[in-house]
Amino acid sequence: MILFLKPYFETKPWAGEELNKIYDCPLNCGEAWIVSGFEKKSSIIVNGKYKGKTLRWLWLNHIELFGDYKDKEFPLLLKLISSKEKLSVQVHPNDNYAIKKHNQLGKFECWYFLPETKAEKVTLGVNVKNAIELKNILNSGRIEDYLINKDIKPHSLVVVEPGCVHAIHENTFVLEIQESSDITYRLYDYNRIPKRQLHIEDSLNVIDYDNNKKMIFDFQQQQSFKNEHFNLYKLILNGTVEYENKGFEIFYVLNGKGTINSTPIAKGDSFIFTKTTDKMLINGTLELIAVVPKMKDERRLKMKKSALITGIISQDGYYLTKLLLSKNYVVHGLLQSKSQMFNMGFEEFYNHSDFFIHIGDMTDTSSVNRILERVRPDEIYHLASQSHVDLSFDIPEYTAQVNALGTLRLLDAIKSSEIKTKLFHMSTAQLFSGEESPQNENTKFDPVSPYAISKLYAHYIVKSYRENYNLFAVNGICYNHESSKKDLSFVSKKIVNGVKRCLEDSNYILELGNLNAMREWGHAIDYANAMWLMLQQNKPEDFVISTGKAYSVREFVTKAFLKKGIVIKWIGQGLEEKGIDDKTGRILVSISQEFLRPGDAKVLVGDSTLFRNKTGWDPKYDIEDLLDEMMDGE
Repeated sequence: MILFLKPYFETKPWAGEELNKIYDCPLNCGEAWIVSGFEKKSSIIVNGKYKGKTLRWLWLNHIELFGDYKDKEFPLLLKLISSKEKLSVQVHPNDNYAIKKHNQLGKFECWYFLPETKAEKVTLGVNVKNAIELKNILNSGRIEDYLINKDIKPHSLVVVEPGCVHAIHENTFVLEIQESSDITYRLYDYNRIPKRQLHIEDSLNVIDYDNNKKMIFDFQQQQSFKNEHFNLYKLILNGTVEYENKGFEIFYVLNGKGTINSTPIAKGDSFIFTKTTDKMLINGTLELIAVVPKMKDERRLKMKKSALITGIISQDGYYLTKLLLSKNYVVHGLLQSKSQMFNMGFEEFYNHSDFFIHIGDMTDTSSVNRILERVRPDEIYHLASQSHVDLSFDIPEYTAQVNALGTLRLLDAIKSSEIKTKLFHMSTAQLFSGEESPQNENTKFDPVSPYAISKLYAHYIVKSYRENYNLFAVNGICYNHESSKKDLSFVSKKIVNGVKRCLEDSNYILELGNLNAMREWGHAIDYANAMWLMLQQNKPEDFVISTGKAYSVREFVTKAFLKKGIVIKWIGQGLEEKGIDDKTGRILVSISQEFLRPGDAKVLVGDSTLFRNKTGWDPKYDIEDLLDEMMDGE
């Protein structure tokens, strides 16, 4: 398959006129991104079954067309630059610095100077010995005296390695071939007005002060230039040539006219041979640049994975953060306000170099989009919700805004951004009525509360976006799980705190609702591991996540008091039921109409056989372990 591409054009105040001579592009067009997979700056496919799609979309959705690449991003960027002024003096970081500072790779690039180039010089290096000397020169305003300008001419090929100080001069028309990295540090900008941001400290940290490397080659005739990132060929063809595809190859027509498999091609055209392309017949008088990308070395791909956790200030957010940091992730958390930062013991993460907090709200589309574009996560753990079942009856509209539409906003932001990420959505056992037990992936949903109904919408919208937009988005139907980090408003923490208060206050009575409700009492540590496992699968799939063991609220209360040496005896029925100290006869537990939920599910216990078989998940905590921790916790 041959993919013909339409460039992405950028206007620049320093733009020359050469691009307007080749393309129907805007005036003051300084750059034509002729082969680009960059977000929002992607080339457009103009032929065949994928006509109208971006190259970025094709890379993310049909990687098989390009080979067995592991890169998240399209590997190279080819662009034409036409300048009437000197461009800013820049430098690119190497891999080690870029990974440490930005969790991205460094950038290697080269420039082929086109025949229209009238410039005779290019900046390549700075004539100083070290960063201290360069900093003093910058402070004195004498940097231009120390820039190394080297001779070039049309058809020169200039190699710009990471660490090389470089700049294009006025009246240059150049084809730039570079790795798809957007990390560039601006060292100097010729005191232009308005002033643009400089990156002095980063530049000083990455500059290579060895200026004796060979960087300029003559590419006048048919030539090749090979490096660890790509192989570059200049092809001069006259007549008919049968060209054998090298697998995945990028082309730009430098000059001339002709055809490829009878399709006309001319100066300015760019196209890609996919991996599946057969032999091609090229006819005409043509000069072309051909680029064969190389797969990145495994060592270069060892950037840290990044994860975004919505609703991070929660027990699940805490244990998930702990787990991901232990697995060498960079963790980003979404908060509604800075005041939340001091809850749940998150202080232990604040000084961690791989932990970051962002302020936003799932009810605000713009903040969701902004954070997603800023973080560009490999994985998203969507925990944010209004998760109180009883409260959802009082604030049903807000519950729907956060749980249902908040999930939709996040999915739509992923779709629109074309970020290659995996999404875990925390669904809930409240989707089931409990009439059929245990529940598995095939059990009919029958939600009752506004909370459960909003989560049903979220569950199905995740499924819809997965199937319609090919997103890796999954629902984890999580059953009840607890920890010492559980919020005080939940019944487990209320019971544990109630037991402690009964020991401290002889007049205190723990008031509860439905003691007969059967629930699982898993541990959040096990569930955090389950969430992570779901996103490590090759195929997106929804699963029930459950311990498979249910106990009534009454049993949980009995076990909690027993941890403190108190045996509870239950007397009475319905609203008159009481839990008394079997030894002293003191009333410790009573029932309150206030805490009875309308339509409370009877028995919620899951069958997670499918999930365990697919992932090997095996929960380590039982109810006794859980209570030991909760009773000892704060």
